[in-house]
Amino acid sequence: MLERLIIRNIALIEHLDFELGAGLNVLTGETGAGKSIIVDSVNLILGERANRELISSGSQKARVEAFFNINGQDGVKKQLDALGIEHEDDTLVVMREITASGKSTCRLNGEIVSLAALKTVTDTLVDVHGQHEHQSLLSQKKHIGMLDNYAGSAVAELKEKTENLYRLHSEVVHKLNSGFLSEAERERRIDILSYQINEIDAAALKVGEEATIQEELNMLSNAEKINSVLENSGENISGDGGALEKLGSSVNSLAQIAEISSKYAELYELLNNTYYELEDGAYQLRELRLGYEYSSERLDELETRLDLINSLKRKYGKTIADILKYRSEASAELDELTGSQELRDKLTAERDRLAADYRTSAAELTERRKKAADDLCRRITEQLQELGMAKAAFGIVFLPEDGKLHANGNDDVEFMLSANKGEPLKPLSKVASGGELSRVMLAIKTVCAGADGTPTLIFDEVDTGISGRTAVIVGERLHSVASSRQVLSITHLPQIAAFADCHLFVEKHSDSEKTKTSLRELNDAERSAELARIMGASAADESALKYASELIESANRFKMSKD
Repeated sequence: MLERLIIRNIALIEHLDFELGAGLNVLTGETGAGKSIIVDSVNLILGERANRELISSGSQKARVEAFFNINGQDGVKKQLDALGIEHEDDTLVVMREITASGKSTCRLNGEIVSLAALKTVTDTLVDVHGQHEHQSLLSQKKHIGMLDNYAGSAVAELKEKTENLYRLHSEVVHKLNSGFLSEAERERRIDILSYQINEIDAAALKVGEEATIQEELNMLSNAEKINSVLENSGENISGDGGALEKLGSSVNSLAQIAEISSKYAELYELLNNTYYELEDGAYQLRELRLGYEYSSERLDELETRLDLINSLKRKYGKTIADILKYRSEASAELDELTGSQELRDKLTAERDRLAADYRTSAAELTERRKKAADDLCRRITEQLQELGMAKAAFGIVFLPEDGKLHANGNDDVEFMLSANKGEPLKPLSKVASGGELSRVMLAIKTVCAGADGTPTLIFDEVDTGISGRTAVIVGERLHSVASSRQVLSITHLPQIAAFADCHLFVEKHSDSEKTKTSLRELNDAERSAELARIMGASAADESALKYASELIESANRFKMSKD
């Protein structure tokens, strides 16, 4: 729940720091004292639009901090974990700061987050109902969830079954189309893969051929130099008066003295072997010179081949090995896309079976939802009539199906209201005023107590247009709702304020320079005086004070009877 709220430089509020307790917290005060400013501040930390006009005159920035106890709020904790935000002590501090320049800063437990992230987290913590934009009742997309929460176990198991059938059907369709949204996309992918595989196969690539091509290109590019070197080297070694002829003459001379000494014999052997090696080198030079032939056509052929390889590398990989790997993967994907007809027939049959099972389950889910909707409408209508909307009728319309499969079943619903006798049911957003909308939500919360997991509810002027006994009933309903969650209600009626577990009084003070809003919790005597003031009596009116005390005592007896 919301345990503490700190407000700085919001409109008339220079600085407020107050705590809220469990149960029913009531805010009262004279018109214009700043009660709605507090609700505006809460809306800021809920991620609503930041209006720079909210910043106090003369200030450059405003800040709101809210301290939440999130013990038991596993969904909130998972969201915080996903954002990498620690929450070890079950405390969540939400801060939002706005500046006169239009900048907005959001923090969760000290960590800066986006406005969207802040809104996602706080949407599950607080619901504000009344005259402000943060009204879940006006979001038609949330209505089906409210209905399902009310239906509870009656639809929960079937809803899970329907969702599971939808998931299995989607998986089979995914396999059938190999991950593509339609048969047309699958065919396009087959065409692309076939073209790519054929293009790679036509190239007949070989790992390592680039090095061979580059080497030959180097030779062709240096043909003149190579020929010159081979020719000069061959002439120097085996030509007339070349190295081979001179070495041969030396070997023949050493042969004449080789028998005289072993040293001469060893030298003879060394030079004789060198002669034969040099002779072999001369043969190789001659073969290279005779076997080497420059060809401009071969040069063009090699350059074209290298261009082809580079073109394929730009498309499919950095190396030939990468290209061949891509070809292998593409072939595997193509095999999956063009799998055997037997497999496709099997998947098609499975798809159709799951679709039929889904539609059976979804139809049953619809029937259960309609039964729950009828009961919910009846009970909410009764509550609205007791809450001062004597001629009101609440309805739930099931919107037309679109023929597609959805995880949530076939249904989409919208809450409707007829506020006056003779008027047709219309969407809440088109017929409900702020006070009526608050009472509709109060009726829903009363009927669905415990089903909705939102821990804190704020009702802004839920008492608009009611009085007398109806106001007492509204107070009783607020207390009932507050027995399972925290409720903050702004009211102008003593009958409702009498049910407060914590009564907060908002007042404003003026000096020669500015007007400021303050807030304090009232004790028992102060509560009676405040209820008398709300009734329009003076602080000295004994009868009004007595009646106020009787209202509080009566409310306390009611609360004790329900504990």
